[in-house]
Amino acid sequence: MKINTKYKVRQVAGENIVLVQGRNPGDMTSVVAFNDSSLYLWNSLLDKDFEMEDVVSLLTERYEVDEAVAAKDAESWIKTLQEKGLLV
Repeated sequence: MKINTKYKVRQVAGENIVLVQGRNPGDMTSVVAFNDSSLYLWNSLLDKDFEMEDVVSLLTERYEVDEAVAAKDAESWIKTLQEKGLLV
């Protein structure tokens, strides 16, 4: 999978966000807010093909977290990006 480079993280009022246009005329634009670890993952993986294992590795290398916790967080992060159409 890969981050869809048509989306950019912007800082608005101290928050790191991505604006996602609705896919259909009836859909609303949504905002995806990034905490520090989400932003770290986004920036680390931008323009790269990656798998869940790559996300887990980044989390365990940077944070004092065991692999099981990192895997759960990685799965959640990837799922959110997929649901919002931020991955290709």
